[in-house]
Formats: sequence, C-alpha cells, structure tokens
Amino acid sequence: MSSETELSWRVQAPVYGTAFFVGNLFAMSHVVIPLWAAIELEASLLMVGVIVASRQLLPVTMSIHGGALLDRFGPRSVILTLGLIGGLCTISVPHAPFIWATIMFQIVIGFCETTNWIGVQSAVGTLMKGEPKYAGRMVAFARAGGFFGPILIGLAYESFGPGGGFLFFGLWALCGTAGAVFLPRHVPQSEAEVGRRSVRKSAAAVMPRLSDYHETFRLLVLPAVALVIAATFMRQTGSGVQSSFYGVWLKEVGYTAGFIGVLIGISNGVSALSALTIGPLTRRIADYWLLILMIGCAIVGIAVTPLFDEAVLLAIAISVRGIGQGLNLPLMMSIASRAVARDLQGRVAALRITFNRFGSALVPVIMGAVAEAVGLENAFYIVGGTGVLLLCGLSVWVWQTQDQFDRG
Repeated sequence: MSSETELSWRVQAPVYGTAFFVGNLFAMSHVVIPLWAAIELEASLLMVGVIVASRQLLPVTMSIHGGALLDRFGPRSVILTLGLIGGLCTISVPHAPFIWATIMFQIVIGFCETTNWIGVQSAVGTLMKGEPKYAGRMVAFARAGGFFGPILIGLAYESFGPGGGFLFFGLWALCGTAGAVFLPRHVPQSEAEVGRRSVRKSAAAVMPRLSDYHETFRLLVLPAVALVIAATFMRQTGSGVQSSFYGVWLKEVGYTAGFIGVLIGISNGVSALSALTIGPLTRRIADYWLLILMIGCAIVGIAVTPLFDEAVLLAIAISVRGIGQGLNLPLMMSIASRAVARDLQGRVAALRITFNRFGSALVPVIMGAVAEAVGLENAFYIVGGTGVLLLCGLSVWVWQTQDQFDRG
C-alpha cells in the first residue's frame, strides 16, 4: 500500500488502542488462573487443566456465532456489550472460591474476551483490508499491552492476593471496553438492518443461525484458509502449555507470581517488536513459509522450559517464543483476511479462533493427563514434540501444493 493511501491515524488509533487491552486477556489469565486453581482451590493437576480449558468451551462452540454478530452489528457494539459482562465476571471470581463457580465464570469470560478479540481482528479486515503492515501494528499494540498486563497482574496478585489480582484483571478488561467507544459505528447492510426495525427482529438477529455456521465452514475449501486453520491448531501445542502449566512449573521450582508475570511480559514485549518487522520480512520470504517457521519457534520456546532453571535462560527461551508469536498471528490474520470478502471478515476470524480455542481447551487437559502419568517435566517435551512433528507434516503438504499459496 502506497503512502498516498495510508490510512488516517483517526481510523488506526481506536483499533490499536482497543487491541492494547483486549488482545492480551488470555495471556494475563495464564498468570492468575492456574495459581488460583492450584493454590487457592487446591485442585489436582488434571482439574487445573480442566479449569483452564473451561475458558474455551463457548469460544469453541460459539465463536462462529460471535463472528456473525460482528459482521452483522459491527465490532463497536459487540465489544461494548461483552466487554462489560466479561470485566464484571472477572472481578467476581475470587468472591466465589469454588471449583464449579470458577468454571462457570471461566466459561462466560472466555466467550466475552474471545469474541472481542475477534472483533479487533475483523476491524483490521474491514477497515484496513487485511494489509500485513496494519495487522502487524495491531498485534504490536496487543503484545505491548501483553508486556505490561501480565507483569502488573502478577504484582497485584502477589501484593494484594487473589482479590487484588482479579480486580486489576477486570479493570484492565473494562479499559478495553472503554476504548471501543472510539471505534467507527457500524453501517448496517442487508440483514443487519434488522437493528432498526423492531425489538423482535433485533432479538432474532442475535440468535445463532445454522446458515452462519454452514457459510463459515465452507471457507475451509479455500487453500489459504485451510493452511491458516491447520497452523492455528498446531500453534496451540505451545500456547496451551503456556496457558496451563508454565506458571505451575515455575512456581514449583521456586519462582514467584511476579516473576512469572515478568517472563510472560517479556514474551509479549518481544512479540510487539517482532510484529513490526512483518512488512520487510514478507517482501523477502513467502508468508506461508514464514508462518510455519514462526509457529515452530513459538512451540520450541515454551517446550524447552524445564531444561533451564536460571532466570536469564528462561527469559531467552520465552523470548524465542515471543518472536514466533509476534509474527505468526499477523501472518495468519493477513493470509486469511485476503482470502475472503469484506462481509466475511468476522466469520473467517471466528473460524480461526474456533480451532484456536479448541486447541486451547484440548491441550491443557491432555497435558494434565500426561503430567499425571509421566510427570510435569516430561509432559512439556511430549506435547511440544508432538506439535513440531505435526508442523513438519504441514510443511510437506505446503511444499507439495506450494503454487496455491503464492501471492498474486
């Protein structure tokens, strides 16, 4: 995109500002949820995995519906509504110190935060036409928030206990909701006009529709979308480990919640910087090969954690993961966004998130079961190694069908 067609910062800034708070809530949960479950609720390793995974129940089953709502009503309205619900539920978690209550809160919060993150991504597609440059900037702002958020929530949890940690978490989420006020208002089109007609039709417009799911899953016939979905699922063999047992392992070897937050913050800080390099890199390396390489870095960077016990080496390992995460997300967003029409941006983002969250739900449970059987350290190696092997298989498929992915 030439400088003459550079988007105004009045368009860009609200997207980036919302992403700063909305795009890292899942990473912040990596700090407090496993600790809350393992220490305060005294849950078993398997139950810790179940509690972490429960955050993905509705995102797995309802993300496509959320994407359809975003296409229908626009990111602004959806983020404002769900952000308020999710923020208030987050603040309420420590006031119901029961496993069943935590699971229920996790289910609601997971849908709210996931749909809002889809909303920010769909805004990149609709307002910014899926350009890698803007996708990279959006991810950079999200990761910058992910640098500060985990550090601050770790310190809040350590200094003020679970109540203070979850209060900070909820207020952070509500800041993202406030940022959405400055997003452009949605211009209704076609069936989205129902919002103007009657309360009855508006209610019908927010209900799940089988046609939305059918239309969304049909996108899998597009090679670029299929590649992104496969890569998304494999990516979770690293992210699922970080979201569940990364903090538990570090706590077991003597590190504090504050230091765990610092490590996750370092990862997101490195991600923010690496995301800004996507433009120059995609001019030199095919985006699909860069995507596979960066997912490999992200998996290996977390799987090798038990090999190190020194703070510096742990920081280096998580930085390798941060480089991969900073680049693989905008690459997936850009590849998928360019493959579909403007009125399907919410749904293609939701399709990716559906598989992303399915992996996020599956990996912690599997890792918890593996950890119970062979120990937590070995579980890191087994889950990470499986992800690398699957990625090698994907590379073979891309190599054989490479002409379908070359950019025109």
